[in-house]
Amino acid sequence: MSFSRRSALRLTLASLSAAVLGSNTAASASGTRIIRLSKVKVGGSHAFTLANGRPALLFRTKTGVFAYQTECTHNGGLVEYLAAGKLMVCPVHNASFDPFASGKVVKGPDGFAASTIRSLPSIKVKIAGAWIVTG
Repeated sequence: MSFSRRSALRLTLASLSAAVLGSNTAASASGTRIIRLSKVKVGGSHAFTLANGRPALLFRTKTGVFAYQTECTHNGGLVEYLAAGKLMVCPVHNASFDPFASGKVVKGPDGFAASTIRSLPSIKVKIAGAWIVTG
């Protein structure tokens, strides 16, 4: 059996794609400790980095915890949480997201409708004993 350049290129691209997709899966491995529960007060938030290097932000409420990736779905800018307005805002083009409504888009980037971008990707987190963990 012989390989052409095209076959070799396809194999290489398939391998790279699997590696990239695999890194996203590794980031959501269940049970990875993020922070001690006692370090995040009710109503508070905590920035952390996923295993795949992506930035994220978790929130603690009276009923539990939830988290989102903090890369804007418009162009990848780092979204910041503005507690006074209870919104996550991208300073690059002013897109805003509601973390208390599944990360949905409240306002699209300047010059664009909200429907042109996706909600923030959620990260599965939970309370496990004294820790907040992925999963």
